[in-house]
Amino acid sequence: MSQEKNNSEITMNEQLRNFMVKSMYGFQTILCYGLGKRLGIFDYLNQKAHSEISEGKISSISFTVEDLSENLKLGADYLEAWLHMSIVCGIFEIDKSCKRCAKTAPHVFELLVDSDSMFYLGDFIANFYNMAQGQDLLIEGFKTGTTIRFSEVTGDMYKEGQKASARFGTLVERLFAKYCKEDKRKLSRGAKALEVGCGYGFNLENWAKKYKKAYFTGIDIDPEGIAHAKKLMGKYNWGDRVKILEIPIEKFAKSTETKFDVIMLNMVLHEMDPDESYRIEAINNLYPLLKDEGLLIIGDTLVPDTFDITADPQLYDIMHKWFEVSFGSRFYDESTFQELINSTPFKRTELIREGGSYFWAIRK
Repeated sequence: MSQEKNNSEITMNEQLRNFMVKSMYGFQTILCYGLGKRLGIFDYLNQKAHSEISEGKISSISFTVEDLSENLKLGADYLEAWLHMSIVCGIFEIDKSCKRCAKTAPHVFELLVDSDSMFYLGDFIANFYNMAQGQDLLIEGFKTGTTIRFSEVTGDMYKEGQKASARFGTLVERLFAKYCKEDKRKLSRGAKALEVGCGYGFNLENWAKKYKKAYFTGIDIDPEGIAHAKKLMGKYNWGDRVKILEIPIEKFAKSTETKFDVIMLNMVLHEMDPDESYRIEAINNLYPLLKDEGLLIIGDTLVPDTFDITADPQLYDIMHKWFEVSFGSRFYDESTFQELINSTPFKRTELIREGGSYFWAIRK
């Protein structure tokens, strides 16, 4: 008796196309973008666009190989080969309005060039490229089971990771503004906010730009991150309303009498010491710092159990786990996160979610 072929079964040709064609395009796109990012090409195009166009919405930017070679001091032959592959991958297209010109393909300027765009994904995609650079660390981890510290990665790689985290913080702020209206009003009128683990200051910068009357304090234990954050804030002359301190949370909690309306942990929890008692104590230290009607915002990736077939895993969430396995990062799912908070004095916990964006709103 013959068996009927399962209509959903993938054919050899389809699988071959998935692996060889789609994967190759995806790999080359990340490679071209990562190289362009490291060489300063995309930053240059961003600056060029904003300097040449003073009014109206910028949707594309044109350039020549000679333009890049001259201004960035890069080899023209290498640039032409890079551009050719970038065109094939759909990052750029031919600009027929001038001779031997290229321009960003539709929507690419917003996605990969304009770092101020709400759709910007450049830093996130750069992390894919950086992971490929760090294969030796992964191989060592596979063989030994050991992990490394974030301080052991190169400054550029860690900085790119911080920018990607700030992108997540921007999404959290949008949900916050939509669903925590009273807390938003407080910040808009000049409330006090604390960011624990502010790192290089990118997320704090976004919030301080949005809430121009609020007072912000950022704390971290990474001296390089603190130095960068102070320099970043210095550009805006925010010295009267933004403070950056190199101090651990337990010491800060004991040394300050300030109470905050909003406390934020943006992509920090999973990077803490994986010991549960340490994490509980860290959250306990936040309790006396928060006003009675204040809001604790914890934005962190939720990762379901690997073998929980009832879960609906998100690609980006699982990628975060994969990216940071070398650092020993430990994530939560909804249930285990709730268990964590139940072990602290905080009483009210709500997961605010819209699409693929979410954060925990926690109150006393």
